[in-house]
Amino acid sequence: MFFASIISDYFVWHYTQAWRQMWGVWRNFLFVVIHFFSIPQLMRSWFAPFKRTTQGRGDKFSFEDLAAYLIVNFLSRIFGAIARTAIIVVGLLALLVTIAGGFITYLFWAAAPFLIIGLLGASLSLFLI
Repeated sequence: MFFASIISDYFVWHYTQAWRQMWGVWRNFLFVVIHFFSIPQLMRSWFAPFKRTTQGRGDKFSFEDLAAYLIVNFLSRIFGAIARTAIIVVGLLALLVTIAGGFITYLFWAAAPFLIIGLLGASLSLFLI
């Protein structure tokens, strides 16, 4: 009787409380991936100059200073956008892997007790043959 009580308590825990705890862990993994790659911040500053590398305009007007100002600032923004795009893509791929890993973990968690019982039965059948 005591063994049956333990088994039923285990199944209740396994399919109720453990699911909620796993959801909390999975949510923490998602939070870490999003903030490790700074995805929201990078998207807000997507076309900002790379490492704030800019060139100011001179005090006097000259076409040479204007051309340098436009070219340096434009190239800095383009290079910043390319670098941020690469980091955002890697971060989104890591986020996708984390989401897929969570789903796989939930599927395994749902099937684990039955897999353990099935493998135990298969091993006993091999032992008895």
